[in-house]
Order: sequence, then structure tokens, then C-alpha cells
Amino acid sequence: MKFKLLLLALYMKMSKAAKKDIRFKDFIQTKQLRITIKTSEGEKGRQYIFDRGKISSCGDIHSGCDAAMVWCDEDTAFRVMTSGNDEASIAALTEEKLQVEGDLKEFLWFSRALDIMMGKA
Repeated sequence: MKFKLLLLALYMKMSKAAKKDIRFKDFIQTKQLRITIKTSEGEKGRQYIFDRGKISSCGDIHSGCDAAMVWCDEDTAFRVMTSGNDEASIAALTEEKLQVEGDLKEFLWFSRALDIMMGKA
């Protein structure tokens, strides 16, 4: 349940940033992209839709996406995503607790967007 709430909070934060944060707003202005964050069982997750400056989200993780972050389980996902530590994400990738499916370039764009939103870039 914590994982689903975290993903909803992420959407709310991105949605607010898309309206108020000029750097984030400019970065997403021309992008059309569907990103999914989910568990490997495919039962829990959320899809984020970027459509030329607008962001929407839904719990339907079975529709197509351009890239996906697939976590081994929701506890690991929650722990790593809330750690605020980039090294934890890299370790999760290395240990195969996190996998990227789809277009790596689009996943990297999403990571950059999150960094801008969080003030890390």
C-alpha cells in the first residue's frame, strides 16, 4: 500500500511542478511519453503520461508504455525511491532488483525530469 501511495504522491508532485516550476514546465513542454513504474508481478504500479506540457496518470499499468521501471517487490521500490540516494537506485539496477523495460533513452529522459523537479539538476 505504501508503494501505491508513493506513486500517487509522485504524480501529484509532478502535476504541481508542471504548473508552477518553470524549469520543469519548460523541460516537459514538447514531450509525449508514457512511463510505467510497477512491480515485477505486474499487480501494483502507476503509469505517467506526458503530453506536451501536461501530465496525467492512471493505475492501468497494462496499457502500452514507452519505458517501464520494474521493481522486484514493492518494499524494495518504496525503500529505494524514498531514500533520496542515487547510489541506491544504481545498486538496485546492479542487483537486478530494478529493471528497465522499453526505450532506455525515454527512461533517462524521465530520470532527468525527476531530477529537475526535485532540484537536483
